[in-house]
Amino acid sequence: MAKSLLDLLKLEGSPRDIGYSHGKQGGERIRSFLEIIVKHGIESIPDFTREKALSHAKRYVPFIEDYAPDLAEEIRGIAEGANIQLEEAYLLQLRAELTQLTIENESTPEGCTSFALPSSMTEDGEAWVGQNLDLSPFYKDFGVMLHIKPDKGPAILCYSQIGSIGHVGINSAGIGFAANALYSSGWRPGVPRPILFRLILEQGNTSESLKAVIHAKRASSCNYLILHKSGEIKDIEVTVHHHGVINDEHDFMVHANHFVHPSMVKFEKRPEDKLENSKFRESRLRQLVYTCEGKVSLGKLKKFLTDHERYPTAICTHAEGNPWNFMTIASIIAQPADGIMHVSLGQGCKNEYVEYSL
Repeated sequence: MAKSLLDLLKLEGSPRDIGYSHGKQGGERIRSFLEIIVKHGIESIPDFTREKALSHAKRYVPFIEDYAPDLAEEIRGIAEGANIQLEEAYLLQLRAELTQLTIENESTPEGCTSFALPSSMTEDGEAWVGQNLDLSPFYKDFGVMLHIKPDKGPAILCYSQIGSIGHVGINSAGIGFAANALYSSGWRPGVPRPILFRLILEQGNTSESLKAVIHAKRASSCNYLILHKSGEIKDIEVTVHHHGVINDEHDFMVHANHFVHPSMVKFEKRPEDKLENSKFRESRLRQLVYTCEGKVSLGKLKKFLTDHERYPTAICTHAEGNPWNFMTIASIIAQPADGIMHVSLGQGCKNEYVEYSL
């Protein structure tokens, strides 16, 4: 199998310093990513141009400045370091929100299968969290690992897209985090998902991480799976106005791309074929974990994440023959207690998992 290393950006200091270093180190890739986003995302929406997208991005700025002023400063630093417009730096945080302007069209093929395992179920006796991240194939080329040491708060290690301030990851306080796209009506200018990803990773416990999501004027729907190294697992499904918290009642948690909480299922807007696929992936991963004899080892979990039942729209998703043309662009297993993330760039069936340390 191929062993592909993600670029590891080491960022530290004030919010502006962190952003500027991100932009400076990743400038060429950031500018390339912007052009790809415009071509394959924004301009695929009828009558939606780059200029309109940049104008629309401005509408999100006041919400981010108000709710997460340090992250607004970081985004400003990214713009300065990469030599791009401030609105373009915000565009990098708004991929999902801008391509889902007409949510009924479900134009963006996006999936993920996430999990959280308590210490009682793992071979090393520590809690694990992670996911397969499924997106359009071009996103694979723009993945990056961010190692962030801010002047204040815990250190963070996370996978992200270049120019975006964060996605799946862990922090030095023992928080681990994964996410799943959910679809509901009512998306609006507000606090977008990557801002909440980072805010979750800036907290010291699951309660504060949940509050960061609940108190925001959210721009979109999403599922946030949060784990603490102690083994505590919390999952929160949200729309722009509502939320439902799922506890670890089954000892471990698996989530895909549909609402599960009893009070939230009424908000589901995913088309029937994608809904059925999401339910299958969730059920399949849960079945694989349940049938594992004894403790789950790292090797077994990697095997589960490369499962091809119902190929190509399996847990390990492939673009070839896929009606939605998306693939697993990264497979991630995080061990917060040890400060380690195992990340495969692309499908784990084709690429080795590489270990990154906090």
